[in-house]
This record gives sequence, structure tokens and C-alpha cells, in this order.
Amino acid sequence: MASVIDSLLEEPRSSRVAGAVEKIGREAIGQIDESLARALAGDAAQVQVYMTAYCSLADNLIDAVSEHRPDLIVVDERKNVWLVELKSGRNRSAKAETMPWLKASLASEAMSAPFSEWVGALGAGRGTAVALVEFVRRALPQTKPVKAPLKRKRPEWEIDNGDVVRFYRGVTEFLEQREHPLERVQRVLELSRTELAKLFGVSRQAIERWERQAVPAERQERLASIAAVCDLLSANLKPERIPGAVRRPAQAYGERSILEAIAAGDDDLVLTELRDAFDWASGT
Repeated sequence: MASVIDSLLEEPRSSRVAGAVEKIGREAIGQIDESLARALAGDAAQVQVYMTAYCSLADNLIDAVSEHRPDLIVVDERKNVWLVELKSGRNRSAKAETMPWLKASLASEAMSAPFSEWVGALGAGRGTAVALVEFVRRALPQTKPVKAPLKRKRPEWEIDNGDVVRFYRGVTEFLEQREHPLERVQRVLELSRTELAKLFGVSRQAIERWERQAVPAERQERLASIAAVCDLLSANLKPERIPGAVRRPAQAYGERSILEAIAAGDDDLVLTELRDAFDWASGT
């Protein structure tokens, strides 16, 4: 895998970059190949297929680079992406700064990737993959751009301006709704992956599997309850106050915190107490 990551970050030839991406996202590239033409023609369902595959490929790319090149970027337990910068000088040292915008930025580039020279030269799937690698390289100061294809040509899509507008609208709607319910819970409550797993009484590996596939039916009710808790807290408290509020023991929850009560299966109690508390505070 190390040689694959080296190709992704250093190989100048686009055809070899495409081959490297296929090794970490062949299925996603195939889905892009199959869906992109119809997505651009305004098929809303195919926009969903294209965007799901594109975002999956972007996530796989970032995770693979983070795993094999932690000197460049690191993805922490809360899915924050950190850019690692190496200071020059006699005593070289590394510092990291968060890039909370990176994944959203890569996802937004899904609008422009289909019209890139890479797609014209390599086809929908492989070309989009190379465009995505190019976007990642631009974000990392230690990398160089992919060389332009030897035979540069425009993608030959049979679409008009109206189709493009509908495609852009579909991509925008997908991005607005993209956040996975588990990701929202993790973000609102400021949980580590381990803390999130504790709420459901499962392992971290199970949470990762649910994010890739789907939350099992027998856990959907628990997820809905926790999401409702997040909704109540978000509607009534400033975001920066929520993490402290859910970790503070309270008499209403048997001297436990909200997180401890939920982990113990008392999410209905938490919901009832929060509704009563906020209703009383608002005077209703």
C-alpha cells in the first residue's frame, strides 16, 4: 500500500495515478463510470449514485494517505483532518493544524471534476479519480501537480446549460443532506469514536461499519432517540455549551450525566427530562 500512496502523491503521469486510485477505490470508480453521464443529463437518482461514489472515493483517499503518510495528514478519532507541517532549520520539528474544510472542499469539487481534462483523456471514472487526486495535492504543500495528459481533450458530454444547472442543483442538495446521522451525533455532542460507540454499547469497529454501510434496524430506534436529544440541545443551547451539558452529572438522571444515562439505555428518560426542562425555561 505504501507504493500506492507514493504514486497518488508523487507520480506525475495521470494514467499511473488513475491505476493507483483504482487499487483503493475500484468499486467507486466503476459507479462513477456508470452514473456520471446520466447524472449530468439531469437524472436525480444518478446524481445521488455519482455523489455517493465520489465522496466515498474522497474519504478512502484521505484515510489511506493518513494511514500511510502521517507526516502529511492525520485523521483523528473525531474525523478531524490535520495538516502536518515540517518546520525547517537545524532542529526540525512537526506541527499540525486542523483542516475542517478539507473534506467539504473536496466534495464540492465533484461539480467541476466531470468537465476536467482528465475526464476527457481517461474517461468518466478514472478521469474523475485523477481530478480528485489533483484536488488533494493542491491542499498539501509538499506535493506536486499531476502532469497534463499528452493528448488533451474536452469531455464530450451531450448536455446543455439547463442540464448542467440541474446537475449542480442536485450536487448541492446532496451535500446539504450528506451528514450521516452518526456523524451529526458525534459533532453535536463532541464525542470521540470510542465515546460514540459507548452510547450504543458496541465497538469502534461496529461504528465504522455502520458509517460505511447502514445502522442496523435494531439500533435505529436508539439512533432516533439520540438524534432527538441532539435536536433539543441544538435548539436550546449554544453549540459550545452542549459538550459540557451532556457530561455534567444531574439529579434528574440519577446523578449521572446525559451521556451516561443514554449509554445505560435511558435515552427516553433523557428526552423527557430535557423536554420538561426546556418547556419550563420557555414558560410554556
